[in-house]
Amino acid sequence: MESVIENSGCAENQKVKYATSSFVNKALTWWNTQIQARGREAAIGMTWVEFKALLVEEFCPINKMDKLESEFWNHTMVGANHAGYTDRFHVLGKLVPHLVTPESKRIGRYINGLAPQIRGMLRATQPTTIQSAILKAGILTDEAVHCGTLTRSSEKRKEVEETSKQGGSWKDNKKVVL
Repeated sequence: MESVIENSGCAENQKVKYATSSFVNKALTWWNTQIQARGREAAIGMTWVEFKALLVEEFCPINKMDKLESEFWNHTMVGANHAGYTDRFHVLGKLVPHLVTPESKRIGRYINGLAPQIRGMLRATQPTTIQSAILKAGILTDEAVHCGTLTRSSEKRKEVEETSKQGGSWKDNKKVVL
């Protein structure tokens, strides 16, 4: 919603009115209740920050927020899927902004979730913006794949499938000691 408001050039004092005009179902019922309780002018006249706080209170219960925070803290890069990791990092960061503010916290958390092969090298570069951290992490990930120190998850799957097709297992390679 904030992206749409930003792109529309909506004035600061019109953001609440603009956002609520798209509400349907449960959100619309909730908003109509706010108007009844506060009065139309007071409800529409609240600041964007106040409005977002009310939305979070109503639609983001503590247990769901706790679950999102836990997912965010445990979010890590799988294999060499840098793009997937980064996309989900951005989504979670929007949902739990208090965990990624200020920018230095965002960068630190982003680096902590990277594959270990990438994490140390990226820390050494001391990125100052999230954009530079993401760019460098992408380059380092591609390089690690090229050197063979990191594999894409689809490549791992192929290796497992080929081993399965050959009928081999780790037990076949064990020496029998009598």
